[in-house]
Amino acid sequence: MGAQAEPTQFRLVCIGTDDDYTPVHIRKWMETQPLEGLEIAVEYDSELSIGLERLDGGDVDLIAISAQTWHASENVENCVVAAAIPRRDENHILVAHDRPTHLPHKSIILAENRLQRRQLRRYRPDFRVLDPMAFADMAGLTPSTESKLAFQSWMEDLRASKIITGYVTERHLFALANIDARRHMLMTNSREGAARFVPSPLQGLTLLISREGFPKSLSEKIGDSESMTAWNCEQIILNKIDPEYRDRVGLLVRHRQISSLLNQAEEEKDLLRSTNLLDGEGEIIDKSSMVEILLETVGVSGNRTMLVEKLVPMEDVAIHARLLATEWNDMLKVVTMEHEEDIRLGPARPPFLEL
Repeated sequence: MGAQAEPTQFRLVCIGTDDDYTPVHIRKWMETQPLEGLEIAVEYDSELSIGLERLDGGDVDLIAISAQTWHASENVENCVVAAAIPRRDENHILVAHDRPTHLPHKSIILAENRLQRRQLRRYRPDFRVLDPMAFADMAGLTPSTESKLAFQSWMEDLRASKIITGYVTERHLFALANIDARRHMLMTNSREGAARFVPSPLQGLTLLISREGFPKSLSEKIGDSESMTAWNCEQIILNKIDPEYRDRVGLLVRHRQISSLLNQAEEEKDLLRSTNLLDGEGEIIDKSSMVEILLETVGVSGNRTMLVEKLVPMEDVAIHARLLATEWNDMLKVVTMEHEEDIRLGPARPPFLEL
């Protein structure tokens, strides 16, 4: 009996509303991803439960869903992450009339996410970075909360009327609203050498969920290896972080080419990194790609940061992710502990990092 031919036609249901980035990512993926010999029919729905029912009944072959939504859902039996499409727009944007470095002193910036609020305070200590709901209470305003788009529109009205200087949002929401304003990416690697903005865990990742037994060869054909590495490692690390602290943690896993790492080391004058990548003759030790893991948390005032940064071999990345998470928890315990009075170490002191 000959080997069974792999299917060439797939039915995919994308889970998400217009507020979610997953439908936007799927549309862009379908427009740009070369899928030679494969035909994918895409439908859209807002309920994961309906998608799972259709997957279980064989009505569809794949579910597209954001990694954040899938991670937050309960363990679903008989379903696996078959692939991940290329990561997009993992960094948030600041909507303001000028670049962050050039904004006026004590500018009022609204940001829903606790991580971005603290990163902006670190970037510009003079900024007045506030939670939008807290600002609304202070100013006696009533925000539009029926959807993310409506909430963004409310903040844009405040910015346009100069009640605030700017606000943080997601790129797909900004594009959907077709706002006529300047946007500035909160970059992980800034071209200006300023403090970087490590994104929220799993941000910008879209997964393809299938029933068990989906052909591995097809998963590799339709999926993106870097995004799959990011999903595997980020969910390992996130599962080991106390849920209480997840909203103030930045996490990014990505593939890095050696040439890119050397260029970054030169720009940042990072002698240690360049020395580790080159031998005594100045030649590259290993030309294969590495995986970079960035994990940080920022204190409430933004003046102190705990960052773990690792470059690890591709083949050992899952092991290193688990080790890094263990190291992270040990370090976090030390930097957040109270210092009691001690004869040798001196009087009682508050924790180094206040979360």
